[in-house]
Amino acid sequence: MDKKKILNILFFTLIIVLAVTLRVLYLHTDIWYDEACSWFTAKQAFPAGIMHNLLTLDLQHTPIYFFLLHLWIKLFGQTETAMRTLSLVFSILSVPLVYITANKITSKTQAFFAAAIAAASPLLVIFSCEIRMYPIAVFLVLLSLNYLIDFEQKEDTKSLVKLIITNLLIPYTLVGGIFYNITLFTFYTIYLNTYKKERLNKYLKGEIFELAGLIPYIILISYYAKMRSIFVIAHEGDLEFFQIVDVIRNFFGATVTDNIYWPSLEPYQITLIFAILVIVPCVYFVYGFVQGRKTDNKFTQMLYNVFISIFVLSVIFSLFRVSVFTVRYILYILPPVFILSIMGLFNKLSEKHCKIFLSLFIIASSIFTYYHAGNFKVMKTTSFKTVKLEADRLNLNSDDIVIMPFGADAPYYFRELSAARVFPFDFHKEARNPYNPKFYDKKHQKRMLTQDKNEVLYEEIVSNKVFSDAFFNYFIENVNNTVPTGRYVLLAMYGTDAGSLVTIEQLRKEYPDAQKISLNFLDALFKKHLCDTRIMLDMDFNYLGSFTKDNYSFLLYQKR
Repeated sequence: MDKKKILNILFFTLIIVLAVTLRVLYLHTDIWYDEACSWFTAKQAFPAGIMHNLLTLDLQHTPIYFFLLHLWIKLFGQTETAMRTLSLVFSILSVPLVYITANKITSKTQAFFAAAIAAASPLLVIFSCEIRMYPIAVFLVLLSLNYLIDFEQKEDTKSLVKLIITNLLIPYTLVGGIFYNITLFTFYTIYLNTYKKERLNKYLKGEIFELAGLIPYIILISYYAKMRSIFVIAHEGDLEFFQIVDVIRNFFGATVTDNIYWPSLEPYQITLIFAILVIVPCVYFVYGFVQGRKTDNKFTQMLYNVFISIFVLSVIFSLFRVSVFTVRYILYILPPVFILSIMGLFNKLSEKHCKIFLSLFIIASSIFTYYHAGNFKVMKTTSFKTVKLEADRLNLNSDDIVIMPFGADAPYYFRELSAARVFPFDFHKEARNPYNPKFYDKKHQKRMLTQDKNEVLYEEIVSNKVFSDAFFNYFIENVNNTVPTGRYVLLAMYGTDAGSLVTIEQLRKEYPDAQKISLNFLDALFKKHLCDTRIMLDMDFNYLGSFTKDNYSFLLYQKR
């Protein structure tokens, strides 16, 4: 074996060691709400129970990840570490796949750098152990690119079959992954029609099978669209330009923002460190991507068009409030974009210049990712587990009840039989469904599906009773009647939700008519819900006081 081959093996081994080392730092971490939702869906009966949960409560995700997680839990258990390992495996496998894919369209040196950046990228590392579908989607898109390049270079049926199968798996794993299928089909068809017409017919025949395989997906998302169009509550906000900046900043920076789960609207503090670790890398990678697209290689140029278009489609759908424009939903484009950006940098800058910049970026990213792990673990705890920690501190047990307006639909940390019971009503999912018989009376339901919903809510705000008989009976049956004398109810308010704790008199002053309600229906409904909750608790409980901890505000009640 010659010296060059030994060095290549050594470099490759070091990259894999780096990838594993950084990712394992995030493995032993508490879970947050979205991950708890993954657990709750995956623990249902396979496959009917999982599909029922997706069709009735979730209404936004496709099933493959939850099927895999269900089987994974059966094999390895439902601890945080066990469930995270499923994503970890795919995240680690993605790193050599970046090298394999890049090496087919560029030099070995550039492929090594692409793999090293995929190993150290703070964003890819942070999501590597997420109990969600994002790492698997990243892996599948890279696998698809690998088979696409094989088909382009070999023109063999075997590669095309692999490509079609992989492409089918992408949207069934991540609902927004369909953007990849759409853009790839569009631009590769144009490319073949322009430059390789003899291959077009073969590709289109394969695409017919892919389209047939996507029929259940189309039916599923059509159902989701119908159901979500009649939701009482739409929580997707308007897209702001700064959110686009925020995505680019988190994609290419050697550091990431504290909360990478939701788009930020806060202006950055421009310091020297920020400029070096964020602005400079963003400029380099964006410059490399733009310059790389100017290549004379039409196939490579087509790849640039695919990933630009995915980004643009994500922005467009966010403008129409179909989805939120945030990094996790388009994480799957990041490794290919790194590959294409590196190719552009090496084409426009000297090899020495590129090697120095990329090496420094890898080192800076690795250092940040290493030190960020501790803060990230704390953030995960304060995002969800804090309620359980406070319940334990108060010695709550199965005689007691925890009410969580946000998060009650995924009570992961209260799954043990000895733990306090969680009132099975998550406001943000249950109340937005006008068909929900636990919250709406029959007289409400027909009107809630129309513009009359504002009048319905106004009438209930000015009335001297709980929003509905259905909710009153449901609450009394599940809370008041199940807590023994002397035991407790803990009301846990997440984040800014505590600001919605107002009296009914204050609520009436804030919303004096139905027109005012129409401007902020969610706020008015939530405040009415909290008024009713406290009124029903006051019927049988003594209010002991309130306190705050981490990201939560708590109200404690004791049964008389």
